[in-house]
Amino acid sequence: MIAAMRGFLVVPIGLAQVLGAAALAQVPANPVQSADRIQVANCVRQGLSASPACIGLVAVPCVRAAASTDRAQAEISCARREEAVWRERLTLATQALGRTLDAGARSQFAALQLAWQSYAVQKCAFYGAAQPPARAAGLQAGCELREVAERALEVERFAEGRSRRPPAAPPRIIR
Repeated sequence: MIAAMRGFLVVPIGLAQVLGAAALAQVPANPVQSADRIQVANCVRQGLSASPACIGLVAVPCVRAAASTDRAQAEISCARREEAVWRERLTLATQALGRTLDAGARSQFAALQLAWQSYAVQKCAFYGAAQPPARAAGLQAGCELREVAERALEVERFAEGRSRRPPAAPPRIIR
């Protein structure tokens, strides 16, 4: 029985390590800029109904401000810049949610995150490959930004809903 329990514990820990490695492999090289973090946080704080409108809040003005001769590179770098903010929010929401889940649910969530990560990467690679070569990388970066932002909002909402639940009553012993 103890050997079976060890195996049960190894799976969630192994999944968490793989999940962390997959997330780190996707983290852009540019660090999160505090002004971007504040801008997105203020937008999201306005309400959950306005949250999807917050996607692109940093990237769109960034691309508009870029020189017109380097627009393709601006699309990529600006999308990555905002994606870093959303990826940071996703990581924090994932950690907050993990603290509210039991071991079995954490393992299930880790598997779900791995599946989502794989889906997002494949979807955006397909989307980028279907575009004209000159625009493919920028549109793929935009797709990745949207996927990460939407997932961050989804996990934040779920984690927030779980944190508002009243604690479970302790079991009562009836004599």
